[in-house]
Amino acid sequence: MNAERKVIDFNAASRAQHVKIGVLVAECRSLFQKEFKPILVRFFGKVDDELFTLSDKAVSSTQQEMYFEAMRYLRREREQIERSYLHAVLKGYDEFWTSPSRPVSASQVQSKSPDEDDFALVEHEDLEEELAVSTLINKGNTIHHRDLYALNQRFAKVLGRAEVGGEENPVAPHRLGHGFADVLRPLTLELKVKLILFKLYERFVIGELEGVYDLLNEALAKHGVLPEIPRKPKKSKTRSSGHSNEQISGKSSEYTAPSDQTAYIQAIQAMHTLLSAWRSQAGLPSLAANVSEPGMVVSETREVLGTLSALQDPEVTAKLTEALQGGEDANLKQVLADRLKADHGDKRTLAQMDEDIIDMIGMIFDFILDDRHLPATVKALIGRLQIPIVKVAILDKSFFSKKTHPARLLLNQLAHAGISLSGDEELEQNPVFRQINSTVARILGEFAQDVGLFGEVLEEFSQFMEQEGQRSQRLEERARQATQSKEHLLLAKKEVAEEIAARLRDRALSPRLKHFMTTHWKDVLLLSCLRKEKSPDEWQAKLALTNTLLWTLSAPQSNLERKRMGQRIPGLLRALRHELEGISLDPKQIALFFKELESVHQALLSPEGGSVDPRIERELEAVSANLPEVDDLDLGELTDFRDAEVEEEIIMISEAESAEEEDEFLNRASRMEVGDWLELTDSQGKTLRVKLSWISKVTGLRVFVNRRGMKVAEYTLNGLAAEMRRGGARIIDGKVPLMDRALSAMMTTLKHPAKQQDGDESAPPSSGSTAPAL
Repeated sequence: MNAERKVIDFNAASRAQHVKIGVLVAECRSLFQKEFKPILVRFFGKVDDELFTLSDKAVSSTQQEMYFEAMRYLRREREQIERSYLHAVLKGYDEFWTSPSRPVSASQVQSKSPDEDDFALVEHEDLEEELAVSTLINKGNTIHHRDLYALNQRFAKVLGRAEVGGEENPVAPHRLGHGFADVLRPLTLELKVKLILFKLYERFVIGELEGVYDLLNEALAKHGVLPEIPRKPKKSKTRSSGHSNEQISGKSSEYTAPSDQTAYIQAIQAMHTLLSAWRSQAGLPSLAANVSEPGMVVSETREVLGTLSALQDPEVTAKLTEALQGGEDANLKQVLADRLKADHGDKRTLAQMDEDIIDMIGMIFDFILDDRHLPATVKALIGRLQIPIVKVAILDKSFFSKKTHPARLLLNQLAHAGISLSGDEELEQNPVFRQINSTVARILGEFAQDVGLFGEVLEEFSQFMEQEGQRSQRLEERARQATQSKEHLLLAKKEVAEEIAARLRDRALSPRLKHFMTTHWKDVLLLSCLRKEKSPDEWQAKLALTNTLLWTLSAPQSNLERKRMGQRIPGLLRALRHELEGISLDPKQIALFFKELESVHQALLSPEGGSVDPRIERELEAVSANLPEVDDLDLGELTDFRDAEVEEEIIMISEAESAEEEDEFLNRASRMEVGDWLELTDSQGKTLRVKLSWISKVTGLRVFVNRRGMKVAEYTLNGLAAEMRRGGARIIDGKVPLMDRALSAMMTTLKHPAKQQDGDESAPPSSGSTAPAL
């Protein structure tokens, strides 16, 4: 770096001092680059090794392929990623020194907020990544706190400022961690792989920075920048909270590497900036901000939990949920503060962390109560769990980041079970609804502070739903098998029709024989085609027999072919009678068919009116034995139609629908997969929720069953799109777990509070003007 380009303009410093500072900044830059680049190289080597190991130990082919693909992708893009990341870090370093008058806030260094469209409903990736980055930053700040304190002091001295925060320091974990997240964001990697990369980055990059910080501090001290740090850094404390981390986690106050629980607490604290900005833009009050008022007391967490338990009464939670669903202001935080005052005296407010948790849970339940995919009665039941879930989140911070947390899984299970319930049902008699009701009642009645209760209730509810599912699956399987049997028959008919059509095309046959081929002989082939999977040789033999029959009905091209044809006809006649009797064809129809064959064969083999080969005559007599006498019958009786009515082309069996211009409804219908749910509304406004059970490979027919597995509706693709278009069918989002969607909605609200105020449909609406919905 050219020192002249990095000179910092200090009004009180001489030009010589400017040059000295510029040289010092350039020296530190070069030193950091020299030491940091090998750490990056080793990190990517560890990434490659780890992904290979994970793919080797994968329990499924899907996982194995995911790790292999990620490994190959990162090998291909590694050089570009390293170069881009190092360039971004050094650019941040340069900007830190060239723009010292504008301190960088936490919100400025955070990665760019994605638009709502970027929040994939499959995964709440933004929250997962935010927590991962916060964890590695807090880990780095903890293990390097002494070196970082000294480095921040020295950077501040060079800049002529009172202090430099850890969020401003361009080589501290905060800027490095968010920079790494920015580099990963555009990469086409699964969330699971990204989280592995963050963990490895924490270990092999953040964990290896001690030597880098030592060298930077030594270089600055050697140049006379605070050779001795005047004081030691103090132990970091919980930001603005009325209780320490140890009160929750039970950890010692000594400075040690954070446990998972402490890391989760630190991650929640990292959300405070977003929550503060959201409250400010949404015009919502912060009770914790009232701590400076005279006589105000910050309630301890144990007091908050005790008061929440008192408010957990079923009648109170029912009224609160009803008020929220009705759009009324229901400020749980204020109710909580008033109750604390009544129970303990004095003015009462909440600790910052407790308030943040209550607000986050409030936004989650605001989304749940507004979720149009759940029946109102089910939402009302789940909504009563707001206060217990607030208590869970206060007691166990892993609720926000651990997707397998029992409380989160229980909410997902309750919502998934509720999707199958129709609003117009007599739900009080529905076993699933009764079980949901019973589960909610047990949580409200038994949950105090033992989070393990959610695991027990989850297991009990899962067992019930599994038994319900087994009963419905049996009925659904019967309905599916019946429809698949029809499908199998249709496939066979289509294939037979195609085989016959291909052979009759451009072939001159009498109308009677053509009718025979497309009716009676079609049935012969159909039976064989239906057994094709078990007896493929039989199917090929039937097609060969069909070819032989049609060959003998064509004019021979030479005397040699005429002779060969005469030799084959006797055996052909025996085989034909055997096949026709196999389909129980009326003997009269068989006799008439052979009489027609005799007439055609005589004309082809004796064009000049000579006698037919005696062997053929003998075979005709043999195969006609025990058949009705047809000498007095008219050949016209072979068919029941007139020649003029004969179709010259076999109608192919096809359910292909007329092409329609694609629109959003056709796209939605085509994207539905087996297992997806649909809400149907009839002309009287009555609703019914059904599940897509089967899709026909030939016709595209969609078969829908109800919760009990009984078939209730079927639509073609265009028919389903038309039903959606008129408003009679609506897709229910049952794939993405409820909590994933709610957390994504919460992050959208926090990232874009202004848009939520403006009524942006992508953000969950607020249920009250003074507080988030709770």
